[in-house]
Amino acid sequence: MQTNRNTLDFVKLNVRSRLQVVRELYRADSRPWIVAFSGGKDSTAALQLIWLALRDLSTGGAHKPVYVCYVDTGMEHPAYDSKVRATLSEIGEAAELQGLPMHVRMLEPELKNRYFVCVIGRGYAPPTHWFRWCTRNLRIKPMSNFIRTQISLSGEVVIVLGLRRTESGARSRVMDKYKSDRPFTGPYGGLARATAFTPIEDFGTEHVWQFLMQTPCPWGADNRGLVQLYAQAAGGECPSYSAGDRLAPSCGGSRFGCWTCTVVRKDRSGGSLAEVNEAYEMLVDFRDWLAEMRYDPRRRWRKRRNGRPGPGPLTIATRREAFERLLSIEAGSGCTLITPKEVHRIAELWAKDGGNGRGAIVRYETHLRESVRS
Repeated sequence: MQTNRNTLDFVKLNVRSRLQVVRELYRADSRPWIVAFSGGKDSTAALQLIWLALRDLSTGGAHKPVYVCYVDTGMEHPAYDSKVRATLSEIGEAAELQGLPMHVRMLEPELKNRYFVCVIGRGYAPPTHWFRWCTRNLRIKPMSNFIRTQISLSGEVVIVLGLRRTESGARSRVMDKYKSDRPFTGPYGGLARATAFTPIEDFGTEHVWQFLMQTPCPWGADNRGLVQLYAQAAGGECPSYSAGDRLAPSCGGSRFGCWTCTVVRKDRSGGSLAEVNEAYEMLVDFRDWLAEMRYDPRRRWRKRRNGRPGPGPLTIATRREAFERLLSIEAGSGCTLITPKEVHRIAELWAKDGGNGRGAIVRYETHLRESVRS
């Protein structure tokens, strides 16, 4: 019980003082703010803290823009993607009603960097720990490009991140490396003229949940929906918050990433969500197939694209099989997993490698017609 009481006291005292830190930093200069928003518990807590601080400023005090940026990789799990899109819509509408300078921005990777264009079109092997090409192309580049654009317009920016030291020892060491004299701030990696602001860096998982559940969401959402999503991904209930002062172990360890992620050994969140919705089991099966087939030498060219010996791109036959499997999953699950632009780019890449590019387009168009009829 003492631990629970300490948690409650930590949240109450820290939130009050942290709001003042946010207000002071916001009013210190004219730099626009960019909130890296993923829709998860940590970025939601960070944005909620920023929102509350700005809302409490005197009339006209919140004037410089705060961009709430979400990177739409096109590969988020459908259940999570649906939740985040609804949240972004609520944020935009509430900011306008409350007269706050919050602006939602949906960022996307370039077509050439999209996952299925790379794997099914270009023949990249699904990512491994040794060839992890996905994160930079799908997530980092879109955000970095937006930040650079804002720097070119404003000179400097502040990047709000929902990073926490207790996530891991490695995360804590990185934050120590980039810390500055001013609390909760530091350089944003190697990007000049960008300052990172980590307002919840000293929060534990239980503190994040307590803050989200005790403080009404300022854009009108019900954070219990976020708790439920994490609980489903954890394969059960999430007892991180309960009435009164009782605090139980949290399900906050659940993580949401690309539903095709083959960097992790097992997609635990996807597997748990599949138990809630059987349609998602097909997504897990496809992810497992990608993880298995990438090591089969028969599915790879015998030479690399530069002509040197060694495993090269996936064969056209394997790419075609992946495409057929993906369309089958779309038809069976009702989820939209690939876009027409991606299909047309895939067709172009197949044609360059000697495959039947036109056949891919015809097959996709047939798939769309059949989906409409069903």
